[in-house]
Amino acid sequence: MATPHELRHPLAMRADPAVSPPGPGGVAAPADAVLLGRLASAEQTLRDISHALAHDLRTSLRHVASYAQLLGEPSCAHQPEQVARLSLKVLDSSRRLQRLMEAVSDLARLQAEDLRPEWVDSAAVVRSVMQGLGAAGEGADVSCSVVSELPPAFADADLLRRVWAELLDNAVRHARTSADPRVEVGYEAVPGGNVYVVHDNGPGFEPDKAAVLFGLFQQGQKAPSPGQGVGLAMVRRIVECHGGRVWASGRPGQGASFGFSLPASPD
Repeated sequence: MATPHELRHPLAMRADPAVSPPGPGGVAAPADAVLLGRLASAEQTLRDISHALAHDLRTSLRHVASYAQLLGEPSCAHQPEQVARLSLKVLDSSRRLQRLMEAVSDLARLQAEDLRPEWVDSAAVVRSVMQGLGAAGEGADVSCSVVSELPPAFADADLLRRVWAELLDNAVRHARTSADPRVEVGYEAVPGGNVYVVHDNGPGFEPDKAAVLFGLFQQGQKAPSPGQGVGLAMVRRIVECHGGRVWASGRPGQGASFGFSLPASPD
């Protein structure tokens, strides 16, 4: 069954990660294809981390150093309100930097060999995540529809929950900019696997931004409460460790769709 909005995209038509293009003599080499996919994923992760260390994390450190330097100026000695304000900025920046470093560390450590796959009820996970967002006051005002036939997935349960949590949190944050916030969860069956899709009716993004949204510290959509820019990179890494792929599509003013493919069975 197709997604609620009938998405058809080139990635879905070749989403089976276990099937490689025919090699010499027309024989496919699935093991080689999976290995190459994992190597490509690991290389991309290393590039993202290198970029993060060279740019984004360095910028955060500069902010902390600047605030600390201002605190050390003699003019602050007799301005307790200024000292308190700058101290809070140092604390907030330090905590943000700590969270970013922990997220980057998690991203770097994740390997396909660490997975503990099992059959996971995708619909139950989606409902649980949405309930959690509602209880936290973040998704209570957002209408969420889930296609009734959402298939189970053979994946690491904890990591798959993180994928859904990141995608649904992202969708809810952006849908809330709409007068009638809505999130739709669906899927598309493709040869050898399934493509799971989360669609929101938020502000959307320029189509040419889709290729970079799953990189570290990328912010493709405007929202009142932007994320840290780590979640989608983690989604990509988790999905690729499972042998799947990620994708995004959107247009300004027409919402956005984020999806991922997973093999339909452990075979």
